Amino acid sequence: MGRLPRAAGRHGDAAIASVLRGAGAVVRLVLGRGRSGRALRALAGSGGAAGCRGIRSLPDAIGIVWPVTDATDALVDFEVGYTNPSSERMMGVPLGKEVGARLREVMPGVVTMGLYDRLVRVADTGQPESAEITLDTMWRDAIHVSGVWVHTVLPFGSGLMSVAFDVSEERRRENELRDFAAVAAHDLREPLVGIHWLAALLSRQAGLGAKEREMVRLLDEGVERARDLVDSILVYARAADDSASRTEVDCGAVLSEVLAALASQIEDADGRVEVAQLPTVYASRPGLFRVFQNLIGNALKFHSGEAPLVTVSAQQGEAGWAFSVRDNGVGLPSDTPIFEMFKRGGGANEGSGIGLATCRRIVEGHGGRIWAEPAAGGGSVFTFTLPIGAS
Repeated sequence: MGRLPRAAGRHGDAAIASVLRGAGAVVRLVLGRGRSGRALRALAGSGGAAGCRGIRSLPDAIGIVWPVTDATDALVDFEVGYTNPSSERMMGVPLGKEVGARLREVMPGVVTMGLYDRLVRVADTGQPESAEITLDTMWRDAIHVSGVWVHTVLPFGSGLMSVAFDVSEERRRENELRDFAAVAAHDLREPLVGIHWLAALLSRQAGLGAKEREMVRLLDEGVERARDLVDSILVYARAADDSASRTEVDCGAVLSEVLAALASQIEDADGRVEVAQLPTVYASRPGLFRVFQNLIGNALKFHSGEAPLVTVSAQQGEAGWAFSVRDNGVGLPSDTPIFEMFKRGGGANEGSGIGLATCRRIVEGHGGRIWAEPAAGGGSVFTFTLPIGAS
């Protein structure tokens, strides 16, 4: 096991600073060595009562674990510390009675699911990690703990803070939609291939007049559009968890590949894509390729009268990297969610919305989020985040 850095995260026992940025967002706290809710209030000073009430009332599950080391100072386990009421509700475990319990003893499944290794990494490196995790394990061989959580682990003084929110119901609905989409798309693709083949045969028939040939051409174009839509649905349905295949990815190299794939579209639109220095991240290379391809492709498609200009950049924050794709296009539709399947964009070239829905699924699968805002001076900015150490 790794060794816990002695000085990591210790800024004295006089104060606690907290920033809670909504459900599933980053929680940043600075604390000394206290190990209970009472210690939190004592260390927090005059604002402690209000701060602790706020933590207790949050819908996010918030808990603190403390490292357990052996005689050689090697990390061998974590013990349960403070937990808020939402933690008990989400897990179905009376955690208030489990303070001081050894995590690997009471819930051995944390090892097999990889959660324990993530705790060790954060303790060793001092860098937060965030991911979507699936729980299906037992607490003390008596209570079944299950669900899908968006889970973040952060350094917390000499211990670690766990922040999670439950997305089980949302993922269940999404799985049902994806299963339906996959079946429907698969069943639709075969007859579309047949119609395309028949249209090709018709186009080669002798004696067709100009009007008939135009009708065959329009038929074939309609089939091609339908096939593109079906293929997009299949891509969305198959964008499954790829955490096992993630690796260090040079985002600059990925952008070069994306721009090569979009070269003809860029040339046809007389567009320009400017790319700033981009980082190397731990992620799915095909997933990142598809996200950048969809965002830049949309920016080229939904442009105004002037030639499209797309700018891609990245900025590192405390929780990870924020990537931005900015354009000078038609802007965003008002009061319309654009990251849902079949939500159309504006302009003359309306899209199905599946591409952006696929982007959302890929980004959220990495523990990040994606959103869009109007750009100053016109156009739009699409931003997505990837946590440091996303796994």
